[in-house]
Amino acid sequence: MKSDSKHSILQNQPRSFMTGTVEYIDSEWIFFDEETDEASMLNDILNESVELYVNMSWEKGLFVSDHQFKIHNMIYRIKNGDKLRVTRKLPYAYEQLLKHLKKEAFHTLTTHLNSLNISLYDCIYCHNTLCFLPEDKDTKGANFLIFDNEEIICSVQHLFERGENGLDRFEYTLSDGNRSMNLILH
Repeated sequence: MKSDSKHSILQNQPRSFMTGTVEYIDSEWIFFDEETDEASMLNDILNESVELYVNMSWEKGLFVSDHQFKIHNMIYRIKNGDKLRVTRKLPYAYEQLLKHLKKEAFHTLTTHLNSLNISLYDCIYCHNTLCFLPEDKDTKGANFLIFDNEEIICSVQHLFERGENGLDRFEYTLSDGNRSMNLILH
């Protein structure tokens, strides 16, 4: 995993996509998540990464209107029952934390969470202290993350020091009482 980019790792995480079908109801396109059966306005969940299931494969494309999807320079008209796959959005503070983690710390966090059957997309809460600290000064603090994969809850305390001798320490506590830790020195 160490040679993979952050973007590639994020794309290949379990539960990184919402998959479901669309239906046209009361002049609106509605997305029905196949995992949770929740209904959402299609426009509310769309982002730059949308795939349509056509011809027995997932095709990446772009919505050009509320019922037209552009795939390989062709326009496909969305119809009831079409299957879509949309990349899940990460909470802003969490997304910023992942973006600013050094590569080794990011890989360590990801590998450890994945070994616990927890995806980076299972994050339900993140307090990112780094958002409130200057980037150009030596700083230290803690971030708090909560993950839920619907089988177990994992609390992660990320203690960090930024400066000449930086470090990232991740302390994991699972709802079954198991604990573990990683330490990365920079």
